[in-house]
Amino acid sequence: MRVPRLAVNALGVGLALAGWQIAGSGLGDALVATPVQVAAALVDTIRDGSLWPALWSMGWQMMVGYLAAMAVGVPLGVAMGRSDVVLSVVKPWAQMFIVVSAAAIVPLFIILMGRGVLFCTSIVFVATVWYVVATMTEAARGVSPKLLNVARSFAASDFQRFRYVILPALHPFVLIAARIGLVHALRAMITAEMFISAGFGGLLNNAGLDLSTAPLFGLIVILMALSVGATSLLRWAAHRSAPWYASRTNA
Repeated sequence: MRVPRLAVNALGVGLALAGWQIAGSGLGDALVATPVQVAAALVDTIRDGSLWPALWSMGWQMMVGYLAAMAVGVPLGVAMGRSDVVLSVVKPWAQMFIVVSAAAIVPLFIILMGRGVLFCTSIVFVATVWYVVATMTEAARGVSPKLLNVARSFAASDFQRFRYVILPALHPFVLIAARIGLVHALRAMITAEMFISAGFGGLLNNAGLDLSTAPLFGLIVILMALSVGATSLLRWAAHRSAPWYASRTNA
């Protein structure tokens, strides 16, 4: 009998929580707080009123940088995938920025832009856009030549081939790029806020100074839940809008 995937996932989570509880009970909350202690700390964090303003501040600034990265990265990636000239010009920059951690460029951005909104959104943009570009470049280069040849056989113009063949083929990969970009945007935003001790990153800094690790674990759980929820929503949107590409959008 085939075991449902949801049951397997639930079993894995249950075993992890049990192991966590045992480890926390033996080591003490100064090293590893137990799930019960984390849950209590999480409730206290929600009640004290500092969480929601921090989440709002983090969220809207991150979305500005993230949406800007999508707006620039998608067309630039498509252009790189369809033009060898654009690929040759932009690819070295993309490769350099992809291998550089967001934490490495934060001090430079603080010097150039201060500690305000422009700093946070710029960090998110730079840390996100190149992953979107790389994803869309590979997607654009992978469009089936057979589809383009069929369009040519019907005397389709370059614009018609782009509009009716290339764009529909790229649609599911835009959502893949959105998911990949969102993960990096969230990481970059948290990194930026931790450097300037503001927003959700500031809460993480403060929790790290507590004698118990329970508040810190509680904030990490919130961060993980936000990330999983957002990427799951984008995955659902991909499956709904392009069900014939469901296997590819599982990436």
